Amino acid sequence: MTATAQSDVASQVIAVAARVLSIDGQVVTECTPIKHGLTNENWLVRTPQDAVVVRISNAAEDTLQIDRVSEAAILQMMDAAGIGAPVLLCDPAARALVTRYLGEHLPVTAIQMPENIVRVAQLLKRLHGLAPPSQTKIIDLRESLTQYFQTLDAWGKAPELLDASLRSRAMQAADLLHSQFPPVLCHTDVHHRNLIDDGSALRLIDWEYAGISAPAFDLASLCVFERFDADQRRLLLEHYAGVAADVWMEGLELACWLFDYVRALWFAVWEGGDCQLPLRHPDSAGLMP
Repeated sequence: MTATAQSDVASQVIAVAARVLSIDGQVVTECTPIKHGLTNENWLVRTPQDAVVVRISNAAEDTLQIDRVSEAAILQMMDAAGIGAPVLLCDPAARALVTRYLGEHLPVTAIQMPENIVRVAQLLKRLHGLAPPSQTKIIDLRESLTQYFQTLDAWGKAPELLDASLRSRAMQAADLLHSQFPPVLCHTDVHHRNLIDDGSALRLIDWEYAGISAPAFDLASLCVFERFDADQRRLLLEHYAGVAADVWMEGLELACWLFDYVRALWFAVWEGGDCQLPLRHPDSAGLMP
């Protein structure tokens, strides 16, 4: 982004924050871009009394399978449940979201600590026990895969991801996960950059891919992003599933392979069809030959 373009976005961000906080924009003391977003412009805005995060969406929402109406309903629910950040403005039509700033995300080293793995397991167990809002989108993994396949096929891109055996195995994995795990409200993008310790509890941010899906897919997102080893995965399951941890282990491994594959498809679409993410061979996920 050029300096002029960034200045224009900053002016827009300050105007949104000023409207939400009912202040004069001139009292803003800081307006800093937060760099870790891939589909949005995220800015930290501070005044002498407040600190908020303003998100301006620039995503190709249909192509990337983002449902802002569903997200808005989930954000309000997570605010009320104390699982997400307090919401000050959620305007899907204007592509604007303003939430309270809760602090820095967890460092990558912190999420590897056993005590934090336990805390995330407990947070996800609590999330998955909530009844989803009526507007929540249903994430059919087969349908999501099909949409990514169709987009990349139409572009003639990422042929290595569209190999017939990979497609078939991914569909098989989606069927198995849907049959083994009753669908629940999921975040589907759980990693250290979306986890904040507000001083008393962990909270999740960035709910744009949340929906009703297989709970193992949520656990898989954490394991894949953070490269959890077998011991860390078992610790996660012990505090999420309790005595049923052994039953979950095979399903989690399957979900990890599928999440890895879906992530590669997503990046290929986001990058216009060019993706360099390595994939584990599907046989390593326990799929049938």
